[in-house]
Amino acid sequence: MTYIIDPRKQAAAVRQRLDEKRDDERTTRNLRTMLAHMQAEAAGDFPALMATVSPDARYTNFNAGPDSPHSPRSKDEVGVYYRGLVEGNCHQIEHAIDRIVADQDNIATEGEIRIAYPAAVLKAMGHEVDASAPYYLYVARMMIIWGFDDEGLVSCEDSYNVLDGFEGIASRPVQQSDIYSVAAASGE
Repeated sequence: MTYIIDPRKQAAAVRQRLDEKRDDERTTRNLRTMLAHMQAEAAGDFPALMATVSPDARYTNFNAGPDSPHSPRSKDEVGVYYRGLVEGNCHQIEHAIDRIVADQDNIATEGEIRIAYPAAVLKAMGHEVDASAPYYLYVARMMIIWGFDDEGLVSCEDSYNVLDGFEGIASRPVQQSDIYSVAAASGE
């Protein structure tokens, strides 16, 4: 089945890079941490997700700005941010990565991002959407610069979007059956 949102795509891109076996040990470790992070986020597994985050984490969403709630400045703030994603059911994300650039300290991922935003969350954000659809599709092109500390934990996710993924979102309803569910697939 073809899904509108399939979080397996980002994991597949990272696995493909790992299968190429072209990276040194430290870069490979960071790719594995990034993969674990992505899988935990897709499953909504908050403890596993936070286990991949550095104690010195500082994220920046450059479209929203460094003082935005979308730019958590400590591990505690990152935890609040991710807990909100999981509890708000905003973690159903597909990042169709078409480029990965990696070195020993940073990994850049780039591609189209699709997020299933719950109708209630969008209404709370001030968007006018029909409550008859459970989700609406956010679509943009995104680049994320992932930083890693000396232990291989995620120290930053600095993101840049092209396009406003919310523009026209009310015209893109999504049903749960259109979203591949990692948690449902694993029997959780």
